[in-house]
Amino acid sequence: MKKVRRGRGIWNHWWAGSVLIASFLLLGLVAERSAEQCQIAEEQGGIKFPVDRLDAASRCLIEPVVTGYTTSGLISPVQTPITQELYEYLLDQPVMMASLVQRLGLGTYQVTPRGQNRFWANDGEGTQGLFTLLYQDQINRIYHIDGYHEGQVFPMVRAKAVVFMRILSAMTQDGHPAVETALIAYTQLDDPILAGLVRILRPLIGEAVTRVLAKGFEVTTQLGRFIAQNPGRIVQEVTSLSLIEPGELQTLTALLQAVSQNVSHLQPSRPTP
Repeated sequence: MKKVRRGRGIWNHWWAGSVLIASFLLLGLVAERSAEQCQIAEEQGGIKFPVDRLDAASRCLIEPVVTGYTTSGLISPVQTPITQELYEYLLDQPVMMASLVQRLGLGTYQVTPRGQNRFWANDGEGTQGLFTLLYQDQINRIYHIDGYHEGQVFPMVRAKAVVFMRILSAMTQDGHPAVETALIAYTQLDDPILAGLVRILRPLIGEAVTRVLAKGFEVTTQLGRFIAQNPGRIVQEVTSLSLIEPGELQTLTALLQAVSQNVSHLQPSRPTP
């Protein structure tokens, strides 16, 4: 039986450990260099966004899409006749909003939470994806989307997207509180052959791709316009939703009642006979 040299065994363990530590250090340096290289312009679509407030992981997540996009588009300005507070509340409650849209017959949207600031959305018309809210403040939001679209032309198109969103308070011509939004979207198709074809035809289909992508956000505008026209009905529908928590119900009801009061106050009075 051969004797195992203890010294060599200790040396081998020390060498393996040193290599492992060196590997982790090297990976850390590579990750640090990559984060420094993930630079994104603050001006997108003529609007400045606080991209410097994104953490390194978020910048490196969206940088390949923004700098290597297949198509891009700007949807602006879009006005929704509800308060900015209510509009942002709807954006922050995508599961509740999707249920309300279905109940009102405005669409077949389905939303499932996937963790903090992450949710899976299905528009019911072939587009599904994981939406991740990377940053938000009072007027800005930045989203990353990883999903796919199934249509008649192509069986399945996988893509990643980045959406920059600006939300500002405004007023309608008749004096109602409103929200004005701007949406800048970048889409990167995963299939290089299809991506090359889309780039060639970008002037023809670029806007269509942006519209499909923006449908997940347009539902908020669609619901907001319905609320402005029928605030009383929305209050009734919301109280019957089983998935909304009591605290959320109280907050939303108060926001909806404020809309209802504004509409009643601004309606022209009937002339006396």
